[in-house]
Amino acid sequence: MEKITATLTMPFLKEEVWAVLDDFDNIHIWNPGLKDSYSTSSDKKTGLAAQRHCDLAPFGSFEERITEYIPNEKMVIEIYDGAKLPPIKNMGGVITLTEVGNRTNVSFTFHYETKGLMGKIMNPIMVKPKMTEGTENFLNGLEHYLKTGRKITKQELKKVS
Repeated sequence: MEKITATLTMPFLKEEVWAVLDDFDNIHIWNPGLKDSYSTSSDKKTGLAAQRHCDLAPFGSFEERITEYIPNEKMVIEIYDGAKLPPIKNMGGVITLTEVGNRTNVSFTFHYETKGLMGKIMNPIMVKPKMTEGTENFLNGLEHYLKTGRKITKQELKKVS
């Protein structure tokens, strides 16, 4: 299993960062890798077992759900279905928040397994570099949104990457 971790200390309190993360169905608002997202849960928008659909930019989609939820501290997300994705399986992520004074250390670990021979061949040259970039962009988009209240543009993302 591949694991990619990115960490960024943001000039915001844990509760401020968590409020954005906890708006679970609206991740597309600040994540530059997504063009849309919405809740697929019938009874809850966030918390343990909440589910959402995400459309990737430029194409592809996946379904995910929260499998562990500790408010203001940790959220574990499992990707359980997808379309037009690279040759990977068993995907998910862990987001942890640690308060450092009046700042918050945000850590995002993305994990996945490759599928078949093609996945093993593509992983070092294409899949892992893209997943690493996406993990870093996840945090950069989150911080940008917290600072500005708007989604990060491709030009702004190049400046902070």
